[in-house]
Amino acid sequence: MSRDGPAISERSTSLNYKAATILRNKDAKQLLVGLGFPEKRAEKALAATGGNDVQEAADWLLQHVYDPTLHQSNPREYVVYACPGGELGAQLDEFYDSSLLQCGWNGSHKYFPHVTLCQFFKCDDHMMSHVIHILQNSYSSHTHTAPDTVITQRFLSQGYIGLFLEEEGSDWLRKVMSSFSQEMKKHGVTVEPHKKQLHITLAHQYRPDHQCALEALCRKINPAAPSNWELRLYSRDQRLATSEVYRVVYQFTPTQEDELQLLDNDYVFVPANQQSESEGWMKGVSHATGLSGHFPSNYVERCSESDCWALHRSYLVAKVISDVTSNCESRSLSQQQKLTPMPEPMYDNANGLLPSTTGNEAIYAKVNKLKKSAATPSSPPGPKSVFVFRHAERVDVTFGKQWIELSFDSDSCYQRKNLNMPRIIPHRNNSPKSFHGDTPLTELGLYQGRLTGEGLKEQDIVFTHVFSSPSLRCIQTCQAILDGMGADDSVKINVEHGLFEWLAWCHGNIPQFMTLKELEQFGLRVNQHYETQVKIKDLKLRESCAEYYKRSYNIVRIILKMSSKPGSKVLVVGHAGTLEACSRQLVGGAPRNTQELTKIVQSVPYCGLCVCQERPHGDGDWTIVEPPLPPLTHAPNVRYDWRLFRT
Repeated sequence: MSRDGPAISERSTSLNYKAATILRNKDAKQLLVGLGFPEKRAEKALAATGGNDVQEAADWLLQHVYDPTLHQSNPREYVVYACPGGELGAQLDEFYDSSLLQCGWNGSHKYFPHVTLCQFFKCDDHMMSHVIHILQNSYSSHTHTAPDTVITQRFLSQGYIGLFLEEEGSDWLRKVMSSFSQEMKKHGVTVEPHKKQLHITLAHQYRPDHQCALEALCRKINPAAPSNWELRLYSRDQRLATSEVYRVVYQFTPTQEDELQLLDNDYVFVPANQQSESEGWMKGVSHATGLSGHFPSNYVERCSESDCWALHRSYLVAKVISDVTSNCESRSLSQQQKLTPMPEPMYDNANGLLPSTTGNEAIYAKVNKLKKSAATPSSPPGPKSVFVFRHAERVDVTFGKQWIELSFDSDSCYQRKNLNMPRIIPHRNNSPKSFHGDTPLTELGLYQGRLTGEGLKEQDIVFTHVFSSPSLRCIQTCQAILDGMGADDSVKINVEHGLFEWLAWCHGNIPQFMTLKELEQFGLRVNQHYETQVKIKDLKLRESCAEYYKRSYNIVRIILKMSSKPGSKVLVVGHAGTLEACSRQLVGGAPRNTQELTKIVQSVPYCGLCVCQERPHGDGDWTIVEPPLPPLTHAPNVRYDWRLFRT
């Protein structure tokens, strides 16, 4: 084969990807225009949501229908970062959380851990697809020289703490950005690559008396820890450059025309150095709706600006396959895979806007090695795997939160008002109030669980360990799955409080869970002897997104230690976010920000499944694989009133 062969093939692939990227964006825009949205607004929505999902862009447009800036041409600001994942990424997240807790806010908390590769640059919304394919082209043209690892060194000085990249990794990233800058210039956009030494800022703009405490936290970071790095393209609303960002903690309903409604999971942009017009009140712009107004300052909390950014694409830079002390050879990106772009949903038409089921490409990181077991004379055990399910259909979502008032009389006696309501409900302390936040399954939900269990049985799946969130709906789902599988009565459910959903979604109150005794009396096969690794008192109501990922990942690692035998299969039943939070870092990905997590959980249906499997040879690497059973889909059935025929 000639030396020119691979280069031609690589260029052809790049051009094909370029054409595909632009075509997909064009198709997405045409679908939105077909729905009646003006072309400029369609471009704005696609840019604001990352350009990865037409449904998401349509939802954004509907939410921003009263946004006064919707018709304005306000180019977004783009930036390219290199971000560490794996063990190093987890240690950096731990530093950020600990430094915020011990020393309070400093300049680094505006963003997540990253290496800045260029200055922010502005692009019109119609240019988004071109920016994406130019970055991909610049990236793929240098993959054959990608470093085996990106090595960092600790740097401590008065007023600044960080990690500096060594030359090999820095040089490669600079070459990619140089190519990107030159190509963008041809399209009339100036991109200024970062000229100083590439680094990750861990702390700056902090009080001098915090220097020793921050240095002590920094020394806990191992700069040589196994890591995988991603090249990421982000964009932000240009107003963020001069604003502080606050996360909504409590909902607020306006009573005056100049007040702003505060919504769950929303953020508010507040101009920096804003002079308070009234004590205890602030004025800002809603990220979710674009509307502005006054709101009580104690209903929000300061958070990272980057929580409001849009992630457009992510590419794997380098991956450490072995520990720094191992003699095993590390493999570079060019030896593994050339490209790991984010998936691009495809749509045939505007009807329903249903995305394809293509999943994210898994990105792997080094986990602790497992000891090899002796081979058996018969067929060897398969790889270890973790099956993470979302619970089945819940009563309060199906019938509304008022189901308790409708179903219990003045004496707190339960009355079934719909065939899909539970036939029986458990006796529990403080009933029926304790069902608020800890709802049971519907009858259809129980059937969903049993049907899922039957599907697992057909594939000869047998679980060695079973874990569930303390939520009643999760434990019921877990039992229904086991019943559908025909599991032996000796298989017990370990109730683990660490698997409970993100506490930011609890609206200020942790539910009153049923006791193990109450669960057993209701007929649920819970393990009375299992001691939960996370206690109720350890759950923090103001848990950050990073803390939720950390809690979930720690629990998964503990669970895997409990099921150390080769071929073990673990069942975990939790919430929509559990599938993401328990798998993301296990397979080497970096925790997502709040906005990205919220988008993902909205796509997880009842009994949704994520399967993580240990890679062959027991080397500790994990990957996300296709589930062994098909998905569960059924049509909605609206509430029915027989009296309609009397009209």
